[in-house]
Amino acid sequence: MSDEPTWDRATADWYATNYGEYATNRLGVAAIEFGQGDVVVDIGCGTGSALRAAAEWVTSGRLIGVDPVPRMLEIAKQRALSHPAAARIEFLPGPAHALPLPADTADVVLAFDSFDHWGERNKLAGLHEVRRVLRPGGRFVVVKDGAVANAASRDGFVQLATSAGFELVHERQLSDGDVACRLWQLRCKG
Repeated sequence: MSDEPTWDRATADWYATNYGEYATNRLGVAAIEFGQGDVVVDIGCGTGSALRAAAEWVTSGRLIGVDPVPRMLEIAKQRALSHPAAARIEFLPGPAHALPLPADTADVVLAFDSFDHWGERNKLAGLHEVRRVLRPGGRFVVVKDGAVANAASRDGFVQLATSAGFELVHERQLSDGDVACRLWQLRCKG
């Protein structure tokens, strides 16, 4: 997904154990309005937690997780096996900057706690890929764990997304107990 060090099997297992069902997935999904037949793509899907949560609202659509870490995909597939929507959930290998999907595929693209892992050199290319796979009127939803580090970080993200052809539609802080995250909903301009 990035120019960062590759995750090995042990790192993926550690992440899945400690953060695979992290509350930001549940909080972020609950804040999005999904259509029953939406096609939802989750970039950097990790264990597939956000997709399994979205299946509650996306009752007849497709749920597609993309992740560059083979072990994360193994874990996601395993966890989805017993889910009631298992037949509609699929996982594909790939990075954000080269999504393994045709153009105009998705109604909603998610990047939950993954955008920072795309790598500085790949973020703009990843945003262009999101635009490519979104259907007209589709939405891109980014969730970042915790509060945004500072205004410059927030402004930098919005500026990069704007330069890639997105417009910010909605931004809000979500929290539940000691868990907090920031959600941005974007649409393609024009």
